[in-house]
Amino acid sequence: MHDRMADAFDAQMWAYREHLRRLNRGLAEDYARQNSQHVALAIEQLERAAPVTLAIAQLHQAIRRSPARNFWQLIRKTKGVIFIRSAGTGQDNPWPWRQTVSGNLRYTLPGHLLFSPCPPNFRRDVRNMTVGLQRARALAETMPELSDVQVEGIPWLIFYHTRWAGKLVERIRAIQGLASPSSVAALDRWSNAQQHRSSTILRISQGTLVYGDGSDHCELEIPTQFTKPLVVPSTPDHELRLHLVRAGPQSYHP
Repeated sequence: MHDRMADAFDAQMWAYREHLRRLNRGLAEDYARQNSQHVALAIEQLERAAPVTLAIAQLHQAIRRSPARNFWQLIRKTKGVIFIRSAGTGQDNPWPWRQTVSGNLRYTLPGHLLFSPCPPNFRRDVRNMTVGLQRARALAETMPELSDVQVEGIPWLIFYHTRWAGKLVERIRAIQGLASPSSVAALDRWSNAQQHRSSTILRISQGTLVYGDGSDHCELEIPTQFTKPLVVPSTPDHELRLHLVRAGPQSYHP
């Protein structure tokens, strides 16, 4: 008797599950149509970022083959932070400078990963992310031909892939900060202060990275595409919430 009642209950719940799955398909299709522009914008910005990643790789290779690679030994102990003695301790200092307890001005070098022996492989990341977004767009364009399970997965691809693309562009822009006006000014101040204690300098002048440490000196041209403006793509405001029915110890996920 118990088994017969349990079987009838399971049959009823599975029938309700199929009903919810049809509702979920409609929700997923609406979500994909409403947020398709975010996928297109993300693909567009990643395509714009592709030549920037190539320029980053080229500059990194040039640094590795030049005396400028010695700068990594200088900043690795401070995790990419350089210091300059403050002329007026206790006074407020504009960004990106910060006052330390010892009276130093601390500056986090945006492009310090370029001096790392193993920087992120942005070219690979951009390529893989672009492929993932193109796959999500292709699935969204063929939704009528897909099964309910495949359609339900499209919103997750859209939501997470666009967010990952935005974070990737933000990381690339952080590396581009090496050649920003604030970084150029900060490196000049740091190099001027270093001349009183050591011969190490690091400057950026007219699109050229200049490094010197007394015995070695080099000038590396920063590729034009390195500073190409990038925009972080927009993302959906929320992820899709699907129906979920729980009955007793079992979960009937539609």
